[in-house]
Amino acid sequence: MLRAKKIDRKKWLVLSAACVLLVAGIIIVFATPLPAKLIAAWSGRPEAEPPAAPPAQPDAPGPAEEPQPGPGETPEPGDDPGPGGEETPIPGDETEPEPEPDRQVPVIYAGQELIIPQASGIARGKSQVIREGLAEVADKQIALTFDAGWLYEQTEDLLAVLAEYDVKCTFFARARWVEAHPRLAEEIVRHGHVIENHSLTHGHLINMSAEEIVAEMRESTRLITRVTGRTPCLFRPPYGEYNETLLDIAGREGYPYTVLWTVDSHDWAEEIGGREVTTQYLIDRVLDNASHKGIILMHLGGYHTVEALPAIITGLREQGYTLVPVNEMLPPATGGITVTVKAGDTLYSLAKRFGVSVEQIISANNLS
Repeated sequence: MLRAKKIDRKKWLVLSAACVLLVAGIIIVFATPLPAKLIAAWSGRPEAEPPAAPPAQPDAPGPAEEPQPGPGETPEPGDDPGPGGEETPIPGDETEPEPEPDRQVPVIYAGQELIIPQASGIARGKSQVIREGLAEVADKQIALTFDAGWLYEQTEDLLAVLAEYDVKCTFFARARWVEAHPRLAEEIVRHGHVIENHSLTHGHLINMSAEEIVAEMRESTRLITRVTGRTPCLFRPPYGEYNETLLDIAGREGYPYTVLWTVDSHDWAEEIGGREVTTQYLIDRVLDNASHKGIILMHLGGYHTVEALPAIITGLREQGYTLVPVNEMLPPATGGITVTVKAGDTLYSLAKRFGVSVEQIISANNLS
């Protein structure tokens, strides 16, 4: 009898344990997903690796942005411009503000050459060929210019006439002439005139190599500066000859203007076309061809230059002209350059690019 009771107690313990396990299993099934291994066993598929949980980061920021260039930096050529294909604008190339509706601004076109006065921070452009003054002034102006090549005997007589009539002029001197006659060069400057560059040797520069032209420009500049105490900034090529190589070198060497002339007086010749070049010939030729902002070519050693000067000066003044050095009819040469307008350029964009005003560009180029 006691043995039967013991058997019944064991069964009861086993049954109780089974019930507890059954209840626990039911709770686990309905309270949590089935274990991955059990699902894999039922479905016959390999067990999938659980996704890795992202590492916990306190106060994590939002999505990282594409790196942008800092102040003063620009993207390297070939960089991906980013979504939409829009490139990061280069500092300083922002869209220019449109002009005010009531303000009329001259139109410029691609390929046009413009003088940028007093520009800085950029390489010099080629020298610009000038045949008349560029600066816009209210009164009529004209410039007498004198080339000094070899002859010098008439220098003091010519200076005396200019002083008597209170006329200031520009002299284009061969640098070897300045070197050979420093006292006369100093006398020209003392009378208030300006000495500019007419080359070193008065050779045919268009037949020279680039190296030879550079040597001519640098040595002539050095000599004129040493004697006069002023660095020349205007260049007149011998015989009026020039090519692109010469203009490029002259510009780089500090000569933004290559100055030719409006009227050749012919004072260098004894006859032209079978006609004798007399004092009256010179007077008539200059007075009959004078024009506003004109540049008259004469020579320090001209055959009848000194004799013709009084009547030329008087006649020009009677026509209403003010006689000035050619330098005063040009925008400031120091730092000025010549640029070629490109498609899309405006006066506003050029002014901003070179650090000058629109008005300065308009005035320097006589735009209207």
